Amino acid sequence: MMNVKSKSAMGLVTVSTVALLAGMAWAAEGAGMLDATFGAAEDDGTPAGVVSTSLGDGDDMAEDLAVGADGTLVVVGNRHNGQSNDIVLVRYTTDGAFDAAFGVGEEDGTPNGVVNISLGDGHDFGTAVAAQADGKLLVAGYHEDGASTNMVVLRVNADGSLDPTFGTADDGTENGIVNISLGDGNDIARDIAVQADGKIVIVGDSVSADGSANIIVARLNADGSVDESFGQSEDGSPNGFVASSLGNGDDTANALVLQADGKIVVAGNRVAEDGSSNIVVARYDATGVPDATFGTSSDDGTPEGFVNLSLGDGNDVARDLALQGDGKIVFVGDSVMADGSSNVVLARLNADGTPDDSFGVTEDGTPNGFVATSLGEGNDFATGLAVQTDGKLVVAGYHQEGESTNIAIARYETDGALDQTFGMADDGTENGIVNLSLGDGDDLANAVAIQGDKLIVVAGTTTAADGSKNIAVLRLTAQ
Repeated sequence: MMNVKSKSAMGLVTVSTVALLAGMAWAAEGAGMLDATFGAAEDDGTPAGVVSTSLGDGDDMAEDLAVGADGTLVVVGNRHNGQSNDIVLVRYTTDGAFDAAFGVGEEDGTPNGVVNISLGDGHDFGTAVAAQADGKLLVAGYHEDGASTNMVVLRVNADGSLDPTFGTADDGTENGIVNISLGDGNDIARDIAVQADGKIVIVGDSVSADGSANIIVARLNADGSVDESFGQSEDGSPNGFVASSLGNGDDTANALVLQADGKIVVAGNRVAEDGSSNIVVARYDATGVPDATFGTSSDDGTPEGFVNLSLGDGNDVARDLALQGDGKIVFVGDSVMADGSSNVVLARLNADGTPDDSFGVTEDGTPNGFVATSLGEGNDFATGLAVQTDGKLVVAGYHQEGESTNIAIARYETDGALDQTFGMADDGTENGIVNLSLGDGDDLANAVAIQGDKLIVVAGTTTAADGSKNIAVLRLTAQ
């Protein structure tokens, strides 16, 4: 298990931009330009290439997105009207318009293309979305009813209606919805993926009886019932669920990917009793058992199957991960540096969980496998990661400086160097990075995906002039 003791000792590769961009001043050529065929320029100054969606009074926020086989884009997020919070699904056509074949307009003015889901009294939150091969959509999230928080998984048909063949247990929950409580504590689902056989894997965390949070990996059958063949144990925990604790403190899972051999890779973080946070990457076999071939047990008690990474004295967290075609594991997150600022971190592990020495190679004595990127003064956060067909790595997130927050997208070569052909703006910003301000308010990205091999789609949130938040979807050229 690798525990890096200090950032100064690591000497993480740091790329500082000259300035942050508040407008769009592009060179004539190069990837990373807003795609003018997506969306239409608005009277409020929103440029072509960006779609800003307001669903009415209140705040609308995007958390994740998926690209359908037909090129449509689906965003899952949340709509808060001041009294309650509902899960919202929005589907856009390839040109950025609402997809009229999705959802049915509501009497409250909700347009076609939008599905608003309330699970009853309390607040509902959508955190992740995955598209099935048949066009159906799976959503993970959680429901708060004031007393406790439960995991939620739901499935909608291609037209946006709840799938009545999913989650049909006689528990009072509407068909199409699976409501999961693992005890008296709060349970949250943070990511979701579909296996080749149609089974559904979710990850998140659950608060145990002692008040600490544990990583949860669960698997459902294609109909939403619990997969009894997964996570079988003799400790009294129900089949279908695996809880992992790395010791005293809180362990949380933020993202997952599925390997072709059925193994499940999870990334998140571990918060120790002293409040410090380390990155955690874990791998489970197809039955839910931690994979003993991944990572190695160490003196700090980290078990086989888990990699525990500390990048220095500050807090470190992994927020998204992806698999390369060669089986290597890439993850992104952020790390607090010695000066107290937060930088984007991109790292690559070999298939056995060891850092990849061919990634982020420098001549200054820093350990290979890690790249840290600073976008200037302030704090930088990475929230999404996607791998292009050519192996280049696209990272989405945001930069905070003073009272403003801008969307940031960076692209890296396969060796971890910033891609000099991406984001070639005539404003002094470092090549390889695109910084976007959509107005006077805060803008941030929460997810990124590759559409075909020529387009990059980013979903997040923008703050309007009146202070309300809108869903923001933008598309950039990848070539």
